Amino acid sequence: MNPTTLGPPRNISMTVQHITCVRMYGSATRTSSRRLGQAMKSDIQTLRYFEFPELAGRLHFHCDRLHANLSTSACGDRWTIAGTASTDVRWVTCKNCRVGALHAGELDANPSPFRGVKLCARCHQTATRLIGKHLCASCYNRQREQIVGMNAKGTAPIKLAPLHGRVISYMANGVLKTKTVERSVDATELIVAVLRDEEHAVRFVWQAPASMRTLLQREESHE
Repeated sequence: MNPTTLGPPRNISMTVQHITCVRMYGSATRTSSRRLGQAMKSDIQTLRYFEFPELAGRLHFHCDRLHANLSTSACGDRWTIAGTASTDVRWVTCKNCRVGALHAGELDANPSPFRGVKLCARCHQTATRLIGKHLCASCYNRQREQIVGMNAKGTAPIKLAPLHGRVISYMANGVLKTKTVERSVDATELIVAVLRDEEHAVRFVWQAPASMRTLLQREESHE
């Protein structure tokens, strides 16, 4: 029995223009929200929604990723499960799908493939557990050796790069946030941690030091 073709759900067509999420894959880049919004809108416009006579009132569409017809509610549910079941390969296809995020009602979801994965921010390897919700056991042990000044053999560790405290600022959900790591190898470690842990779409920003903010504010007031 042939389904009846319908337009896109109203809530999607009206809200897609306001998407401001930014794809980030381990590097701090600036991407305009307009271009990303257009990309999101393009994804939705390629979908054709329809109803089956036996399931009146339930919108369906053809999912290219799964090569199957899905209801919008099932699509949203799969996206939600995929975000928490990071080690279950049954849901990997739906992880970070922008269409699934919209069907789940998440208009500003973090699209990074790192989101929700037990990924060590330092060595970028997956792990069964993260110590301090940040490092795998191996990286934590190497860090501990550097702190105490010796490894298991009683000699000074030389392979791990020097550890320094670092701070990174970013925008998420319209809020300026700051992440501080007391001991880190490089800035990439903080970027990976943010992309892994943040629920909302991320934009990394430059925040002027406190000593410069007053000067910048004065310049803006004269423009």
